[in-house]
Amino acid sequence: MKNIIVLPLLFCTCSAIAQETLCVIKVSGTENTVNIKATQDPYALSTLDLEGGFRFSGQVLQDAVTKQSKLKTFTYHESKDRYVLIHASENKLDSESCTNAKNVTQEFGLQRVYSHKYERELSFSCKTICAAGVSQ
Repeated sequence: MKNIIVLPLLFCTCSAIAQETLCVIKVSGTENTVNIKATQDPYALSTLDLEGGFRFSGQVLQDAVTKQSKLKTFTYHESKDRYVLIHASENKLDSESCTNAKNVTQEFGLQRVYSHKYERELSFSCKTICAAGVSQ
């Protein structure tokens, strides 16, 4: 009986909507992007080493119980043999934005981070994007 129930599900084509977070980072006239995937691991980061001694890291943490997500970003500048944190931010993500066929883009304003050591500025903005996919 289990095989009869499972078999039709194998041939089902189902539509799925996922949420992606994309950050655009600008430094020294160069634009970089990083796509940050949702995780429940607080140590998993998406990281870019950038021109001018900057490093940008981000993570989308999802609470396993409430399913609420938040975007955390970290900006560092290089100092001797390590990176030093110079900016951190945290934004709650609308967990309903990609459900019920809504196609909402949630943008987070432009952040400007200045490194006095390098006398340079890094700017970034992030947005969540609903992406529809098909699974078989």
